[in-house]
Amino acid sequence: MTSRFVVALFALAPLVTTGQAPSPASQAPRTQAAQPYAPPRGPDGQPDLQGVWRVWNLAAHDIQDHPARWGVPAGRGVVEGNEIPYQPWAAAKKKENFENSRTPDPLTSADPLSRCYLPGVPRITYLGFPFQIFQTSDDVAILYEWRHVRRKIYLKDIPLMQNVDFWMGSSRGRWEGNTLVVDVRNLSDRTWFDAAGNFHSEAVHVVERYTPIGPDTLQYEVTIEDPKVFTRPWKMSMPLQRQKDVGILEYECHALLEESGVPLTWDRLKYFR
Repeated sequence: MTSRFVVALFALAPLVTTGQAPSPASQAPRTQAAQPYAPPRGPDGQPDLQGVWRVWNLAAHDIQDHPARWGVPAGRGVVEGNEIPYQPWAAAKKKENFENSRTPDPLTSADPLSRCYLPGVPRITYLGFPFQIFQTSDDVAILYEWRHVRRKIYLKDIPLMQNVDFWMGSSRGRWEGNTLVVDVRNLSDRTWFDAAGNFHSEAVHVVERYTPIGPDTLQYEVTIEDPKVFTRPWKMSMPLQRQKDVGILEYECHALLEESGVPLTWDRLKYFR
């Protein structure tokens, strides 16, 4: 009798310890991990990135974490680690840019965008305006709603022009798996990264990465390298969401500036430097 009791007691021990019998779920075989997103592809076999896209964040105001200011809501940044590695002189210049841009008068603001200069890359991506991507096997074109700026990313090996700079730079692209990688050089040093005064020199090298991670989402990553301004390369990242309900609309910056009372004939260079 005693031996039977001991055997029964040991048989019940797992149930007494856990308080319940093993569930069927815990005994079920493990399922495979979710497979990475497989995007639709174009005739050339590359991922199809075409469509209207838009960023929903506050990076246009400040790419770093920032408190609320007059006309600017508080927001989280998009910079990796929330740190921009400025050289000491450049950190002081950034602070000066910010202070000199805190004016409602576009003729006296240090921010080039307030006077309708082109935003440059990557700033135009996260201004808050939608943009449309078109692509062929030879190039990718982007049409931005802001001033209807048109940008071409060449996928073929076309030599870069030397000793010249452009507001939107020169873009050369390539495919790495499902990711469109874009090298941007020849950017004018007059463009900023945001309205908070973050800036770069003419030596900046921007690398963009567009990766489809869902049917309506692209992951956008940017690496910034500028040995004249920063102590090391740094990164930004954010999702781009597909805009289905409406396409590209109108935003003619110069016309709107003129409607606000600023003539288009004013001497912009006088106020820029």
